[in-house]
Amino acid sequence: MAKATAKSGKTTARGTMARGSAKSGSMETRTKEDLYREAQKAGIEGRSQMSKSQLISALRHR
Repeated sequence: MAKATAKSGKTTARGTMARGSAKSGSMETRTKEDLYREAQKAGIEGRSQMSKSQLISALRHR
């Protein structure tokens, strides 16, 4: 099935994410704990109450 998908030119969600910018793709693949440590180093307040997606957003907008 993968060969048929590749021949048809359709992309999967995984393939599309891999082609995104390194910054956006790498954050989503990191663990919440890793993102928390980076937020701690950056001095982001309220990080202990944040979800993974909130940590990503806060780190991107610092």
